[in-house]
Amino acid sequence: MMRQRGFTLVEVIVAVSLLAMLGIIIATSTASILGAIQDTRSMQDYYHTARVALGRMEREVSMAYLSKHQGEMRTTKTVFIGKSTSILFSYIGHRRMMRDAAESDEGFVEYKIERDPKCGCEALVRREKVIIDETPQKGGQRQVLAEGVKKLTFQYWDMDKEAWTSDWRVEIDNVQAELLAKAQKAAVGTAMTGNANLGNVLAAQKPVVVTHTADDLWLPARVRISIVLDTQDGDLPFETQTRIRLQEPLDFNGPISNKALENASGMNGAFPAMTPPGMPLGGSANPMGAAPPPMGGGR
Repeated sequence: MMRQRGFTLVEVIVAVSLLAMLGIIIATSTASILGAIQDTRSMQDYYHTARVALGRMEREVSMAYLSKHQGEMRTTKTVFIGKSTSILFSYIGHRRMMRDAAESDEGFVEYKIERDPKCGCEALVRREKVIIDETPQKGGQRQVLAEGVKKLTFQYWDMDKEAWTSDWRVEIDNVQAELLAKAQKAAVGTAMTGNANLGNVLAAQKPVVVTHTADDLWLPARVRISIVLDTQDGDLPFETQTRIRLQEPLDFNGPISNKALENASGMNGAFPAMTPPGMPLGGSANPMGAAPPPMGGGR
C-alpha cells in the first residue's frame, strides 16, 4: 500500500501565521487609506465652508450704503455699525424670492458669532432684516453659515490715517434736524441777498468734505474679514478683504451747478462769495463802475 503524505503541524502553524500577518498588513493599510480620505474630505469641507462664508460676507459688505433720505415721519434710518467681532449694516443686495412680496433690494444684515444649540458649538450667524425701519438691531431671520467658528474679526480701513481700525459706527437718522438747519440757513441767505431763490440755493450748497471718518458720515474704504475654524488638527485661519463701493451717503439733491445759481439769482451767477468787496450784487467787474476798455484797445 502506498503511504499518504500530508502537512505536518509545524507547516500548518507557519502557514496560518503568514496569512495572519498578511491580513494585519492589509487591514492596517486599508484603515490608513480610509483615514486619509476622511481627513481630506473633512479639510475640503472646512475650506468650502470658509470660502462660502467669506465670499458671502465679502459680497454683501461691498454693497453697504448710507442714505440721507427719509419720510416725513422719520421711520427709517441707515446704519453701519462695525465692531471688532460683529458688523451690522444696511445694504443694497437683498434678493426677493417670492412674487409680490413686500420687500425691496434694501435690507439690514448682521454677522456675529453665537452659540448654536443644534451642534453645541460656536457658529457664524447671519441675520437679515428686509424691512428698512428705525430698529435695525431687532427682528429679521437668523441663518447659520458655518459651524465650529472659533473667532470672527473685522477691521476697517481709515483713508485719512492710512491704518486699520477696529470700530466704525455711522447712523443716519437725524435728517429732520438737517432739514431744519438748512431752512434756517436759507432764511439767513435770503436776508443777506434779498432773493429767496438764491437763499435756498446757498443753503443747499455743501461744504467740501476733507475727511472720510465715521464722524463725517463716511463708510470705510475697505473691510478686512478674518475667521478661525476649530478643527481636530487645530485652528484653521482664513482672511479676505472687500471694498465698499458707496462710501459717501446717498443724497439725491446733489451739488448745485453754476447754471442753477444763475437761474436762481438772476444775476448772471454773481453771489456774495464771488463778488469783490465794495461792489453791489450784479454790478460791473470794473471798479467804480468804469466803462470797460474798447475791444482791441490801443496803446
